[in-house]
Amino acid sequence: MFDQARMRRVLFGLAACLYFSITAAAILNAQASYQPGQKIEYKAQRYPEKWEVGTVVGMTPDGRQVIIRQKPNQYYPEGFQTAFSLEDVRPLRNQAATGQPVKRDTPEKPVPSQQDDTKHEPRGASVGNGAGLMSQQDVLSFLRDRLGKGDPFMNPRREQVLQELRKEILRRGVSFRYQSIGEFANEIGKFGPPTGVTAALFANYGPPAKRDSLFGKWYIAKVGATTTYSRGGSVYERREYGGNAGSLTIDESGTYTWNSPSGVLKGQWREATAEEMAKSDKGGEGVVLLNAKSRLDWIVFRRNDEGPQGDGIKITDLDTRNMRELGTRR
Repeated sequence: MFDQARMRRVLFGLAACLYFSITAAAILNAQASYQPGQKIEYKAQRYPEKWEVGTVVGMTPDGRQVIIRQKPNQYYPEGFQTAFSLEDVRPLRNQAATGQPVKRDTPEKPVPSQQDDTKHEPRGASVGNGAGLMSQQDVLSFLRDRLGKGDPFMNPRREQVLQELRKEILRRGVSFRYQSIGEFANEIGKFGPPTGVTAALFANYGPPAKRDSLFGKWYIAKVGATTTYSRGGSVYERREYGGNAGSLTIDESGTYTWNSPSGVLKGQWREATAEEMAKSDKGGEGVVLLNAKSRLDWIVFRRNDEGPQGDGIKITDLDTRNMRELGTRR
């Protein structure tokens, strides 16, 4: 005769075992302190569930998420970095199955890449409180923390948040060279960032420049057409430059000498305002050459796009920003 009471006891016992197994695994994972360089698995896809192996970069300041470098792809040969909740990561399955302590891999050497090479901004930090270069994770966290998980286009603060992000990029600079194609571009595209945000990302690689970095002599070439080229599976833009167009010497005493094909101009310069710099999508400090070429005022600031000899300066008319020349050291 079928013993219902006995069957209930068996089912209860199985349920209890399952509950305690899941609970123990959750507690073990929640208490895990993942170390930089450690290999772990992260949930790359929920439906159907898919786990992939990644490398730990570190923990977020609140300890609730693990920053992981995902597997490389054609756009991110070193792997894209993003943060995962503790429930979406786990030790490698062969380690978890044995019940042995998680093996700590030898920490990876820092990768000199264009991606996240600075400390992350504390989650929820208000505008103007962050310090240091913004990483890709900082940019995404800035948007996610302020716009939430819902549809950002339905958030009444969306435009305000995007403008705040642009100001923060100009103030701090970024630790990576922005590319318009790739996983990071796709992620920020979900928030619909205006051209002002992407232009600021393009123009502000590296720490904001100080004014004294403009002093000295610069050899000038005029800006020509833009061409594209690929390197390591990534697509870049490059300006074409004209021939010798003279030189510009900016003296710390407050004077300049502009030696152009049309003659030699000498005059005074003043400090550029933050608003004047922002019009060129640029943070840091600049100068304005007063009554210079064509009897116009021209603004000068450091540039970080690839030039004939690396970094240099950009010189453009203050009012329209249509006339542009570049200066490089020799």
